[in-house]
Amino acid sequence: MSTSLAEKALEIMLELIAIDSPTGHEENIRLDLIKRLDALSIVVETDTAGNLLGRLAATKGYEQTPALLINCHMDTVPNAVNVKPIVADGFVRSDGTTALGADDKAGLAVTLTALHTIQEEKLPHGPIVILFTVSEEVGLNGVKAFDTEKLGPIGRGYTLDDSGPVGSAILSAPYKSNATIIFHGKAAHAGSCPEKGISAISLAARAIDRMQLLRIDHETTANVGSIHGGKVNNIVCDCCKVRLEVRSASKEQVNAHLAHIESCCIKAVDDFGGSYDFNPQEIYPGYKIDEETPQLLAFKAICDKLNIPYAVRSSGGASDANILRNKGIPIIPLALGYEGAHTFEESIAIQELENITKLLITLCEPQ
Repeated sequence: MSTSLAEKALEIMLELIAIDSPTGHEENIRLDLIKRLDALSIVVETDTAGNLLGRLAATKGYEQTPALLINCHMDTVPNAVNVKPIVADGFVRSDGTTALGADDKAGLAVTLTALHTIQEEKLPHGPIVILFTVSEEVGLNGVKAFDTEKLGPIGRGYTLDDSGPVGSAILSAPYKSNATIIFHGKAAHAGSCPEKGISAISLAARAIDRMQLLRIDHETTANVGSIHGGKVNNIVCDCCKVRLEVRSASKEQVNAHLAHIESCCIKAVDDFGGSYDFNPQEIYPGYKIDEETPQLLAFKAICDKLNIPYAVRSSGGASDANILRNKGIPIIPLALGYEGAHTFEESIAIQELENITKLLITLCEPQ
């Protein structure tokens, strides 16, 4: 069975990789997934955001078993288009000119393979709910727009969307806020009377120089992502826009670091004059899962049963689970085995595809 599982998961993943689906352009892969789910007798509906919700009825005798939720996302980062995958030496890679898109097409392929196997082998299972979302890569926008009431009662769930060895559960993920800072200076001719101007670019530079950025501590990061200001060299720039982000394991720490960043803006204005507008926005909440939660202990037991090394870790990124957990859905993100997500070096071992498929099939058993 293991060989056919690996082959089937690989076949489907390669077919999905061939369908471009960068964020905002998930139409073609959504149509493909609807056909595949329909072929598995899974009732599918699409919400106004473009998310897919599917339901597989329980096998006889397990109708009252709490429902299992399987969650993946349909979109990829922009550089995972026109992918030319290479299968060699037990791995799937891109040809080095694009990302692979295993994030999250490996998750979609594994889900479809597991559901096919469950039905083909008539394996017992309770109700299974499938949620495939859009726009995950740009701030979890698809799942944010999804009405979780449509899921119905969920007993346990798994988000198949993280890097690292199969058998790893993601126990925590950060809160994230973005901020846009607009520095306002005063325009003046740069050659004849520059002293009459206030450079908004100088304001931004002075503020950024004072900011604590990159790795702040073991659970907090901050990064300035872009700076835009000025149009021509002979005018003192009167407006400069800075975009940045802050992530941390606690909302309080995110807010504390945003306050530090704003204090740097205040000091810059004290030095040069001018003014600033500071506009922070929470992008998603974080979460933290207790290692002793029954769902996690059951996952560990299944990993042990399948001889898959069990591990837990924190993530510096986010997944749909950030939103779902904060809406009361008991879901745990699992690693799929891919590495180098979003880069031209992205790859996944075929053995890991087999491992996560076996794991998901077993997780679907009534518990």
